[in-house]
Amino acid sequence: MENKLTVGKIFWVLLIPAFTVGMGNGSVFGAAVMCAVGRGPYESWGGWGAEGYDPTTFSGFINWMMILFGVAFSIILALALKKHGEIEMQRDNTGW
Repeated sequence: MENKLTVGKIFWVLLIPAFTVGMGNGSVFGAAVMCAVGRGPYESWGGWGAEGYDPTTFSGFINWMMILFGVAFSIILALALKKHGEIEMQRDNTGW
């Protein structure tokens, strides 16, 4: 038998639900950091255009944390599903 949980088969699960869950966690982390250390010496809140992704701005820091957490959560879920597929493949070979 083959692993039925390949990246090609779970791509949309990794792209949409996993990435958005990770981004939600990143926004909470970014907000908690801002609450803990203060707003910081940001000259701009960074809400317009490319400035929104500049990590030296308030909004840019939050956005980068969301992207980072989204990618990390997707990678962790991909590895977990790959391992789950391997376990299922092994179980299917035992005749249960």
